[in-house]
Amino acid sequence: MAKKRGGNPLGNAPGSLQAQQSAAKANVESLTKQLSSELEKSGQSASEYLAKQFGVDSVGQSVIWQLASGETATFNEVTLSYNQVRDTTVVTFDVNGRDQSLLTKESLEDLSSLEFQQFYPAVGREVDGNIDILDGSRRRAWFLLQEGAVKEFRVLVTQDNLSSADAKALAKQLQTAKEHNLREVGLQCLVLQKTNDGITQAEIAEYLGLSQAGVSKAIKAASVDERLVKIFPDSNALSHPDYTLLTKVMKTCEDTKSLTSLLKKLGKDVVNIQAEYSLKEQKEAIISLIKSELKIIEARNATDKAEVTSLAQFESKSMFARKRVKGRNFSYEFGRLSKEVQTALDQAINDVLTRYESK
Repeated sequence: MAKKRGGNPLGNAPGSLQAQQSAAKANVESLTKQLSSELEKSGQSASEYLAKQFGVDSVGQSVIWQLASGETATFNEVTLSYNQVRDTTVVTFDVNGRDQSLLTKESLEDLSSLEFQQFYPAVGREVDGNIDILDGSRRRAWFLLQEGAVKEFRVLVTQDNLSSADAKALAKQLQTAKEHNLREVGLQCLVLQKTNDGITQAEIAEYLGLSQAGVSKAIKAASVDERLVKIFPDSNALSHPDYTLLTKVMKTCEDTKSLTSLLKKLGKDVVNIQAEYSLKEQKEAIISLIKSELKIIEARNATDKAEVTSLAQFESKSMFARKRVKGRNFSYEFGRLSKEVQTALDQAINDVLTRYESK
């Protein structure tokens, strides 16, 4: 019997439906490229064409948001490659509020689902040819850590001119994922102090929606040397008591050399902790390590206390002249002395040093 002409060449063979779907998909992609090429040649907008033919409002996602000032801004979704994210996106701390230097692989582990799907695009504004990320800086950091293994990163971008106040307010409204940690809040407080001369902690608390005690704790956290904070794989895990301990470390290590020496020692031990403990257990193990080292330093300092000798007695208790000796170092300390006495002391010290320099 002759074969029936036409119809499906695969018939009902296993996998025929999948083959048809694949072929159709390839045809659609080919037609889409051809359509884009022809629209470009004719000078027509793809967005206008699709709106006319299919009632589509825009190509890709487009949203209009009202800003804190009452103005509106239009955000259009763009898809960026690894190189584009690396080279054309930035994060401004004063606006975004997230300390990028502390975004480590460990602190971003909760974003591993981005490997399969970016559910929400980041949000940014175009500034001087770059995209300034208002929301999604953690997602951006995770994407960059993949070094191209994940191909695309989606961002809603506005080319409208946002004021600094509107940008900050929008970033704060959008920030719904992981809250800023204590140190990041403290850094925001310090920025407000720097840019608003005379601002009080009460005013900072009102501006950020915090208590005054919260502002005080946050500023303490922000004042800790960044190198100490970076010892912890995930700085988000650090609490106020932890920062109190780190502040004590800084006070105990009286000079930069002592702190650098401690950091070097801690760094070697932390490598072993990371190898032996889970991420959740690492913070407490590092805290215990720091407490042990702090006790050693405090004991050493107690046996190496400075010897202080009074050089003169004054009627006023606020005035003093003393010599401080610690090991091979010594210093002279004076308080509340007149300008004339300061000048005479400066001259005497200069005369003595000049005589010894010539020998």
